[in-house]
Amino acid sequence: MKRYIFLLFIGLSALSCKKLIETGDPKNQLTTDKVFADSTSATAALGNLYAQFERGFEPNLTPNIGLYTDELNVTSTGTNESEFLQSRLSVTNSTNLGLWQVLCAVIYGCNDLLEKTKSSPEFPVSKVTQLTSEARFLRAYAYFYLVNLYGRVPLLLSTNAKSNRQAAQNDQTEVFQQINTDLQAAKQGLTEVYLGPGKTRANKWAAGAMLARVYLNQKNWAAAEDEASQVIGSGLYLPLDAAADVFKSGSKESILQFWTQQGFISSSANLLPASDTSLPAYPITDALYTSFEAADVRKSNWTGTSIVTTAGVSETYHYSAKYKNKEAGSGSPEYLMALRLSEQYLIRAEARAWLGRLPEAKQDLNVIRHRAGLLNTTAGNQQELLEAIARERRVELFNEWGARFIDLKRTGTINAVLGSYKNTWKPTAAWFPIPQSEINYNNKLIQNLGYN
Repeated sequence: MKRYIFLLFIGLSALSCKKLIETGDPKNQLTTDKVFADSTSATAALGNLYAQFERGFEPNLTPNIGLYTDELNVTSTGTNESEFLQSRLSVTNSTNLGLWQVLCAVIYGCNDLLEKTKSSPEFPVSKVTQLTSEARFLRAYAYFYLVNLYGRVPLLLSTNAKSNRQAAQNDQTEVFQQINTDLQAAKQGLTEVYLGPGKTRANKWAAGAMLARVYLNQKNWAAAEDEASQVIGSGLYLPLDAAADVFKSGSKESILQFWTQQGFISSSANLLPASDTSLPAYPITDALYTSFEAADVRKSNWTGTSIVTTAGVSETYHYSAKYKNKEAGSGSPEYLMALRLSEQYLIRAEARAWLGRLPEAKQDLNVIRHRAGLLNTTAGNQQELLEAIARERRVELFNEWGARFIDLKRTGTINAVLGSYKNTWKPTAAWFPIPQSEINYNNKLIQNLGYN
């Protein structure tokens, strides 16, 4: 099983959207005919798609999107990091290309799995339903980030080279409609039961939690409130863990985590310094650090401090420490958190605030505040409550899957916040550039404004 996953990861991680629209099967050491010959190998292929988020996408997204916004600084910059820090990406930025490529590789793999499993006579109906539901969940998860980073993107739902070769971009509304369709189908096809180790494969509530996130992004308050309520009401993820235990592999509030073979996430190598006297590569900003209230236990549990002495002069740096492990052998293994219950409370709080249900919104917000060791919110009206929820999202979800960037965009505050934070910010930076290599291949692609 591990060999299947390794070979597939090597092959698929090299794909770009150019390859997605250019070829049929990915060229790797294990052909797709063999991959989908039985349910065991098909499940291994599915496992590879999950693995690409933990190994290929998130480790590049988290530090760089933190630089791009107001969450992280960097202590040693190359060209790519400098462009993210200034929020001025070039169309040839290799990290940006890598983000695009991994998402497209996942989408290709999901399309391939959907096509092959449905057409295979070797698969029982129950197995087809399970595999295709998870594939649709992962395709929606990938498209959510593709559309939030790049805006208008090609909506590719097959591996047919002829039909995809000159695919034009779709409006964001169309992409979100497909995301909703995929997640609704996944939710219907999946059960509450988790397969595999821990909570590392999507179940019914993972699809519901992702739907709640997507509906919030679309400002569909009623639907976001309903989906979040169903997840919370399932009772599977309560009580909330203590702050120190949230990101461990056995976290009660985790709805979906990406499995890690060594017990530590790939991002840790970048975010955690070698010791508390070593210089962090990506220290958190003063703006983020000072946004925590004094009594907030998240500040003491989810951030670390390094005191670095150079030539007799000491300087203090703070860094993200939600995850503690950076090498194998820990007695408390950590998996990469993808979806968790605290976010669902904050989604429901915001949706209820917009719906005018202020007492219920406050109650949800206070659940998160109490876990953080804080008193009830003092917000008195709708606007104050929405601002309080936004502040809570910032300190609860910092350095998690670009939540800060997505939140600033969906609330329409990105230009005001980042424009006042960095003098290099331009309104067109709300969208990343489509990699030039993709445009060179497909002349139907139109570059985002500000990058020509």
